[in-house]
Amino acid sequence: MKKLISRYWLVLVALVSVTLFTACSSDDDAVNPVFPQVQTIAGAAGDVKEFSFDANQNWSLSSNQIWCKISKVEAQNENQEEAKAAVKPGFVLNGAAGKQTIQVTITDDDASKDLSVAQLNLKMGGQEVTIAEIQRSAEGYDLKVYDALGHDITETGITVGYKNVAGQPIYNKFTVKSTYRFAVTNTPAWVELEGGFLVGTPNNEVVGGAAFKEGQGLNAKYAIAKEANYTITFASEDGKAAVTVPVIYNGMTTHTMDITYPTSSQWAVWNVSMDGKVFTQNGSSLNGDATNVFTFHNFVPFQLNTLNDDYQLVVFDKKEDGLREETSGAVKLQGEKGDVKLTIDALSSGSREFLVYALPQSVFESLENGLDGMLEEDFMTVKSDYDRYFLMDVVQKKENKGDSEVTAPIVTSMGMNVDCALTTNDDFKNYAEGIFSYTGKEVFESTVYGGYVAIYPQIDGWDPTAGADVVIYDGTGNPVDVKNYEVGQDEKGFYVGLNADKLTYPILAGFTDMQRVCQRVVIINNMGFRSKRK
Repeated sequence: MKKLISRYWLVLVALVSVTLFTACSSDDDAVNPVFPQVQTIAGAAGDVKEFSFDANQNWSLSSNQIWCKISKVEAQNENQEEAKAAVKPGFVLNGAAGKQTIQVTITDDDASKDLSVAQLNLKMGGQEVTIAEIQRSAEGYDLKVYDALGHDITETGITVGYKNVAGQPIYNKFTVKSTYRFAVTNTPAWVELEGGFLVGTPNNEVVGGAAFKEGQGLNAKYAIAKEANYTITFASEDGKAAVTVPVIYNGMTTHTMDITYPTSSQWAVWNVSMDGKVFTQNGSSLNGDATNVFTFHNFVPFQLNTLNDDYQLVVFDKKEDGLREETSGAVKLQGEKGDVKLTIDALSSGSREFLVYALPQSVFESLENGLDGMLEEDFMTVKSDYDRYFLMDVVQKKENKGDSEVTAPIVTSMGMNVDCALTTNDDFKNYAEGIFSYTGKEVFESTVYGGYVAIYPQIDGWDPTAGADVVIYDGTGNPVDVKNYEVGQDEKGFYVGLNADKLTYPILAGFTDMQRVCQRVVIINNMGFRSKRK
């Protein structure tokens, strides 16, 4: 008997334990419901509106007014319109987690001489929240929107334009017909109305335009569908009517490529070192314009904006007898979502020149006869039609480092460029030899205004992230602590920055390679300390 009781007791304990464990596990795995932001949808009796929301668990949606009926739109298919027509609207819907599209039918039941309001309430996880407010215009108030071809787009939506080749906004036109005096009272931040506003009078057509407005959190290169729930509201002056019309955006035109260049000189020629590590924009260009000197290490950054980030890199190898498609893959674009880095492989000997373009995919696919379609008949130049897709003209060759062609460091003082040239001061040359064991010719001298001073050494391959370094001494002959200066990189290249006024002039900076061998010395004076030239 004792054994039987013990056996049943053990079974009972086991069942209780399983139950408790299951209950705890269920609590641990429970997902809190996430409700969408409330939406406002407005229209007149007879209108059929749509809106979408995401549900993270099973849900129930209900309408609290007899004139507001709801139905669920199933996944898109070839017979979508037939599927919509077959759905019978009601007042309660249930569904599983996922993306939902709801059809709202506004009827004339319980008609009113004023604006009527209904709520759509969503239940999930034992909680209920209003996720949509439906506004029905008063009897006799009617407004419709038509596209440029006369099609009714009140329910399908206004398509927003982008901009033309000149960078000016394209306002897609639409016409509004209304039985009441109205004004546009609400637009998404990314939608710009032509003229900034739109008003209308009863029974008179009014033409408006809508364009994409950049800098409002959405990127122009991505399309915005109706399911995103962006709308424009047309409201009556007396507050008795309102109509919400969807706004959609198809993205940039397929031939558009907006390029943000790393410098202000698009056509400037770039020189790249033999190892492909140093890019320097020199003072010449394809169109003969002068440009400032900029240095980048390892890559040159670009921002490419085109529809869906879909583009094709095109590189021409420039020879004496013409342009040829470059097929070795020496030039590469690396990155995502348009933020790319242009790199060039190392060259063991000789020289080469590339013309680099980035074409939208549709433009690339439309080329007849391959890349030859981009070239003039003589195959010596690229057609001007493709100038908007140009990235850079780059020359890769061994640099001549004769005395007359030495690239001087760039020195800025309080943000302003100051002169920097090879020194003729023998004392400074002796300092360079005594402190840095440097006996070369590249000892430079610069006189600054004071304040924050930045030194760009302009040494091929000098990369502090790869082991190169700088050693700094001040006029006392003592080394400067690393806490008193910084090493950084900007569009000009790597630099060393410090507050010169906190140190004793002259300041001596020795730039070393990865083997700690000094390659160049820069000596900084201020306006009150002039070197004695010999």
